Amino acid sequence: MIIPELHLVHHSLPCAFFLEAMASNDLSPEQQTFFVETSRMLMLSADASQVQVCPTKFAAVCRKFKDVLVQRGLARQAVLPLQSAVAKLQVDPSALTPLHGDLLQACLVSKFYRVGADHLYPGNDADQKNLVVGDPKVSGLTVRDFLLYCYYGGMILVGEKRFEESTDFFLKAFTVPAMALSAIMIASFKKYLLVCLLLHGVVTPIPEYTSQVVQRSIGAYCSEYLEFAKAYSTYETQKLEEILAKHEAIFSKDHNLGLVKQCLPSLRKRVVQRLTQTYLTLSLEDLSTKGQVAEAEALLLRMIESKEIVAKISQKDQMVVFPDEDTSSLETSLQHQINRAIKLGAQVEELDESLMVNRVFLQNTAIRGEQV
Repeated sequence: MIIPELHLVHHSLPCAFFLEAMASNDLSPEQQTFFVETSRMLMLSADASQVQVCPTKFAAVCRKFKDVLVQRGLARQAVLPLQSAVAKLQVDPSALTPLHGDLLQACLVSKFYRVGADHLYPGNDADQKNLVVGDPKVSGLTVRDFLLYCYYGGMILVGEKRFEESTDFFLKAFTVPAMALSAIMIASFKKYLLVCLLLHGVVTPIPEYTSQVVQRSIGAYCSEYLEFAKAYSTYETQKLEEILAKHEAIFSKDHNLGLVKQCLPSLRKRVVQRLTQTYLTLSLEDLSTKGQVAEAEALLLRMIESKEIVAKISQKDQMVVFPDEDTSSLETSLQHQINRAIKLGAQVEELDESLMVNRVFLQNTAIRGEQV
């Protein structure tokens, strides 16, 4: 084998070609071990100017390296080498590379959400909505690479509970110009539906600029999710639970069961919030019945503590009072006025003390006293 005779830094270009040829074939356990170790060293030490000449070859090596480690349950070991590989392929810090999706996938499988989130925006700045897509002939970037960046980026942000930003990533994945649907687009749309429910309680309509093929066809592949969203819009928790049970196998197969189950407590909270807008007082028993909420008192206490609603619970009467005004804001305003008065009192006292030792002031006061 010629690879051991090459220097990984001085001969990064030929090493990438030889390793890519290995990656395209079935490898024995010994060959696989050699490939993984050599690829790791290449990703960490390669000459950036050389691998940028053949981005597709270098990316294929890194992707095979990641796939092998993920299959072995060692995705964490792929994160650092992939970070190095991404940096070597970037012509500038804001450039999207063919390896961003692979890095985000490794971070997602490893649950390194914070690390993955650091590679979503130019300079880690969320105000800049996405990385720059350069000339594919230079960067080696494909449509699939962009879709994976959007899909895994959205998943990373879901893991970080940054739902608003995640919808933007999922939206990009299925609104790109397209002549046909892809599996990544469909998976992104499914997660977009669920995150919209968690965030807004309704599914935000997809933009008009979305490709016609997507608008016409994508719903047919997501009928179970659309049925779930329709049940959510009824504000009937029992009905939502029935739809979840009906399609649980599909949700689980799509790896969306966790998100789906988060929608249940989300709907219970929205039901309680609606009741606060309808009633001024309500017994805990009625709240549990009307809101179809078990353990209503515990849920209320959590929502009051997190300031999602304003309410007072009377343990004696087992009643809940929903004030018209936001008492928390009134308390804040009152505390502000008290703090202002205390500060003003301290300033008056300080001024009084300074006047008591001011010779000119004391002399003028004495003169006025004699005149009187």
